[in-house]
Amino acid sequence: MIEDVIHFGMRIGLARPDKLRRRMDLIPRYNWDYGTSDFFQAIRSILRKKSDVAGILEKTFGQKPIFTTSGRTSLYAILKSMNLRDGSHVGVPLFCCSVVFDAIQQAKLVPRFIDIDLIDYNISASDLRAKMERLAAVVVVHMFGHPADMDAISEVCRDIPIVEDCAQSLYSLYKGRYTGFSSIASFFSFRSGKYISAGEGSVIFCSNPSSHSALENLVERFEKKNVLQELQHCSATLMKSLFYKRPLYGLFGYTMGRMLDKRLNLSAKTGFKLGKIAKSDSSVIRKKLPGFINAVNNQRQNSLSLLQKIQTQAVILPLERNACVSNYFQFAIRFRSQDERDFVAERLLKKGIDSAKYLDEIVDWAKDQYGYRGDCPNAELSSKTVLVIPNHYTLSESDLNYIADSFNEVESELDKLRKKT
Repeated sequence: MIEDVIHFGMRIGLARPDKLRRRMDLIPRYNWDYGTSDFFQAIRSILRKKSDVAGILEKTFGQKPIFTTSGRTSLYAILKSMNLRDGSHVGVPLFCCSVVFDAIQQAKLVPRFIDIDLIDYNISASDLRAKMERLAAVVVVHMFGHPADMDAISEVCRDIPIVEDCAQSLYSLYKGRYTGFSSIASFFSFRSGKYISAGEGSVIFCSNPSSHSALENLVERFEKKNVLQELQHCSATLMKSLFYKRPLYGLFGYTMGRMLDKRLNLSAKTGFKLGKIAKSDSSVIRKKLPGFINAVNNQRQNSLSLLQKIQTQAVILPLERNACVSNYFQFAIRFRSQDERDFVAERLLKKGIDSAKYLDEIVDWAKDQYGYRGDCPNAELSSKTVLVIPNHYTLSESDLNYIADSFNEVESELDKLRKKT
């Protein structure tokens, strides 16, 4: 089949055989693991009464879940349930997806940006301490799956409520406990591209009975998808996911994604509808969740393998804090400068490895849209020097070896350039 595609591409003048083969083999930066079996599972679920995903999540995490359509909707609901006065300030790390800022703003609150710790890219307890005045709440994002230092953050916040954004930290451990249970409330995301690619969907956990009841009452008023919307959603999810897999990713998905990025500025986008979780998404979560920790463990092992195989002292590799176990949702490498990061990203792409300049535009976006004051130097540095390389649990051992070998070759090339200058 691959040879047929190559011959077809040559006939229509798409590319030379070697170039076309490289494009077909392009390793995607992220893992959208939603296939035809997930699609048919979702379709079958639409006409059923309900899925028992709530029971599985409660058994796994020990708390009764509340479902919404997305992580940003969950954060909005949590903040609204707190009954904070309009215009109250909410502490949030600058180095995170701007949908977090948007949810805060949609709740009629004001983001107050906190710098990060360069060890794990999570919110800095010391900078938080310096900016505690006027904060009514704090959102902690467990970035790249690395657990934040919740003890230090809690000590600073004292009576100020903390919300944990666990969109990237499913099954990560902080001092023997899953992330999401060291605060008043937390939320996880099952959007395609996250660990359980269910299309969309999010879950809230809240241990306080009265707060839990308030959240349930609030979410009950959110919009529910009808059958036609569910069908359209399932179909769109499958199509997007297929374009994020080889060989379609290199042939079409990569180019289409770049075009969309230019039109949408950031992958984050602003504005969202308040919705309940779709039955189709809930069904896919129900199908995948049992035993999914094995996939997370595989991705963690992939990451540990990369850590051993990447042979350079010139970059900052991922690091776990003591008593923390990261799920390594993403493998983030930090370079000395933006030029070095961009050089490596370009060379890896030529070798057939896509990578992500994660949150590259977040500083300008925060300034333009949310009033960022320019007081988070670590976050600004990271936004221009961090590169995310593939570490998915779906990668083969040969893929991992190729990624590590290619990175070492490019880094060696970069080192020669450093010595010349």
